[in-house]
Amino acid sequence: MEKITREELLKAKIPGEETKIQVKTGFCGFCGGDCLLDFYIKDGKIIKTEGNCTLPGANGRVCVKGAAIKQALYNSDRILYPMKRVGKRGEGKFERISWKEALDTIAEKMQSVKEAYGPEQTMVYVGHPKWFRPQITEFVNKYGTPNYGTESSTCAYALMMANQCNFGQNIMLMPPDFGRCRTLVVWGVNPLYSNSVKGGAGFLHAVDRGAKVIVVDPKCTPTTEYAQLHLRPIPGTDGALALGMARVIITEDLHDCEYIEKYTYGYEEYRDYVMDFTPEKVEEITGVPKSDMIRTARMIAAEGPTSIMLSASPVVHNINGVQNGRAIGLLMALTGNFGIPGGFAGPGPARAMLKDSFMGTKKDREHPEKGVNYGEFPAWDKLTSRELQVEHIADFLLGNGKYPIRNLISFGMNHHMWPRPDRIEEGMKQVEFFSCADLYMNDTCKYADILLPVAVTQEREQVELLGPQMIYYQPKVVENQGETKNDMEILLELAKRLGFTLGNPTYRTYEEYLEDRLSPTGLTLDELKEHGMMPAKHIMPARTTEDIMKVHTPTGKIEFVSTILKACKKEWHEGVPAYHDFRETLPMKEYPLILSTGSRKPQLFHSRTYRLPWLVNLEDCPIVELHPEDAENYSVKTGEMVTLETPVGQMDMEAVVNSSCLKGAVNVYHGAGNYDINLLIDDQYIDPISGFPGFKSYCCRIVKKGA
Repeated sequence: MEKITREELLKAKIPGEETKIQVKTGFCGFCGGDCLLDFYIKDGKIIKTEGNCTLPGANGRVCVKGAAIKQALYNSDRILYPMKRVGKRGEGKFERISWKEALDTIAEKMQSVKEAYGPEQTMVYVGHPKWFRPQITEFVNKYGTPNYGTESSTCAYALMMANQCNFGQNIMLMPPDFGRCRTLVVWGVNPLYSNSVKGGAGFLHAVDRGAKVIVVDPKCTPTTEYAQLHLRPIPGTDGALALGMARVIITEDLHDCEYIEKYTYGYEEYRDYVMDFTPEKVEEITGVPKSDMIRTARMIAAEGPTSIMLSASPVVHNINGVQNGRAIGLLMALTGNFGIPGGFAGPGPARAMLKDSFMGTKKDREHPEKGVNYGEFPAWDKLTSRELQVEHIADFLLGNGKYPIRNLISFGMNHHMWPRPDRIEEGMKQVEFFSCADLYMNDTCKYADILLPVAVTQEREQVELLGPQMIYYQPKVVENQGETKNDMEILLELAKRLGFTLGNPTYRTYEEYLEDRLSPTGLTLDELKEHGMMPAKHIMPARTTEDIMKVHTPTGKIEFVSTILKACKKEWHEGVPAYHDFRETLPMKEYPLILSTGSRKPQLFHSRTYRLPWLVNLEDCPIVELHPEDAENYSVKTGEMVTLETPVGQMDMEAVVNSSCLKGAVNVYHGAGNYDINLLIDDQYIDPISGFPGFKSYCCRIVKKGA
């Protein structure tokens, strides 16, 4: 057998002494998740990635985005040095400056506005990533502005609000119990695309265990192939579907009377409300055959324990989103599946805890009542007081709030994630001072006065949990490119210039922050660095059903009638999870198709992946996908150009006839720069409870080009 040559080894990227290729394990972080990858490194650069299969929680999987991580890390759009604008806003003309000049300029602008007008006229915005949210809340509190908001204003918070109205303010997003459920309802999620490495693996584990799978999704997806029942509601009608299921469960005496009596509030009013949602009415509203709805309701109630898998935003990206989310969640209370093994938010094992983790720590803003739009969304103010709802950021920047916003200080901002990004661009042109800290020179950065270069996940040390009790230390996988710094280092430098410190006890360096983050575990950073991975010395006790049922609602019980919403005394803020049909608010006669944006594709993550050739070249962008019958009605074939029109604008794009689409609904992915479909979504078309835009159920029509 011939010996393999060094050139062949290098071509195959085989690690070893001969090739000088080494393998380091670390976190991907591209979409904000904590998937573990093996990075193949030569001459200090990543040349290949594979899924790790050796560490706790790893399964050897890597999604297509993780496989393309080197194109993200070494992309020509990376911002590598501090810069200041030298052209007009939006032109993208900058010149390199020092970190000192950049940070001094930002701090001087923040301090001068604070002294002249008050700190509230500075707004701080954080997009992606999310790991330093608790620290930036402390930063804005010490500076004094209540105007701090994040991308969660259109991501996770509306579903969290729904869960908090039902189950209490200690409940946020609730993962399904893949390992113990008998029936799994996957509602509005495609885990084999959107979270394939972990969520997809968990889903397939439930399938392999023999769990009965029900999928509620207007589209046919790889996930629906595993379903015993696939319900395809018209986008935006999920609440009516859930209320119809509740009626079946109650009228057939499948509800858990003892559980309801012991743990819930408002059942009688809820019961009376759902009686109006007969199978026939629900079929008319949702398009789901009543026989499928009835069968699903019976399975949820009689073949438990039942768990529901929901994603952060699909159900709530509708103008009745919070109430839709509440209606779905309350099916778990109705059937006694909340808080039990195999159910929704079930008991869990003893766990280690890191200090100030993003989803584990809530730090409220000081004086939220001084916020630029306080009172516009009263339920938000009560449930999500730690952040400003920034859906109307264009109005804030254009001077249409309670007072002007003069400074915008942003970290990872992408204005294309909001409806009508063109209005936000007008606001970014007018604001007095604008700074951006980011990985890439994106469209938002082109409007900034100062740009700060941010390190990617592989360019910073991290300590993270692996499984319930193991703590893992990730050293830098590669050295920082250019002069990039991580977000915490930037915050610490700005805080010092503004005259305050962060942390309790105070940390002055990133390493001291990591040390403090470890403090609840009983481990030190030095010993974790020495061992790489260690079990925590201190752990939190296991959560029991008894613990979970001590809910933090105003009544101390699960609320079928939300006392928080009812107290708002505003339209659409009913205590019961009332259904309001979005079609009654839209000109559906003129625009008869339902426009649904953002449905997951495996290769895309908002606008970020459009710059990666391996991913963007998999499919033409943008495209409008429509059902074969709709295509026939409009005389459109795949590959032909059409004009998609909505009440606020129009855009030319390529049509793709796709039988996985629901008849009457078209799908367009978002974030494609000047071809961003969000340009065609009205920024006043929002859920009055959460402020979330109705991305999943707007209206449109299609005109064939040249017709």
